[in-house]
Amino acid sequence: MKNVELSDEAFAALQRLAAAKNLPPAEVLASLLGAGRPLSGDHLLFYLVSAEFTTFGDPVDRYLALLAWVARSYACDFADFVSHQDSARRYLMLSRDEANSVRSHNHARQIDGTQFWAVMNIDDATRARFVRRLLEFVGCHDETVTQAIRAVGLKPAESHGFRLLSA
Repeated sequence: MKNVELSDEAFAALQRLAAAKNLPPAEVLASLLGAGRPLSGDHLLFYLVSAEFTTFGDPVDRYLALLAWVARSYACDFADFVSHQDSARRYLMLSRDEANSVRSHNHARQIDGTQFWAVMNIDDATRARFVRRLLEFVGCHDETVTQAIRAVGLKPAESHGFRLLSA
């Protein structure tokens, strides 16, 4: 058995990834290096433990970073999901001034790299439900969804029972 030295940040990231996958850290490392069985799951887990994501200290910045990552990684699905929200159609008929007024009222912030805006004056439970529905829509596993919700500083909702899976 050999030993490897890791920085505190790298070790913390490894522990988070191992906990999300319910595997020992050594097995996660072996999988990442191609020496063990491949990790199944979502690429989102790798983003959640990356230096790019973990440098965001503010939960709002993490929330926006998560949305931006999903919008980049699943552009068509993200656009489809957003366009099918209940409120999506009501904004299409607004003038520019009316749209700016709504944006200001909702404390909306633009999601980096997209034409989409995130409504920021919603409560944490609603925000967590939105993230859960979005990540399930793009095909993330339940464990990844829960890890993502925690990573953005939100409390995971109670188990919602059955989940409809596509074929």
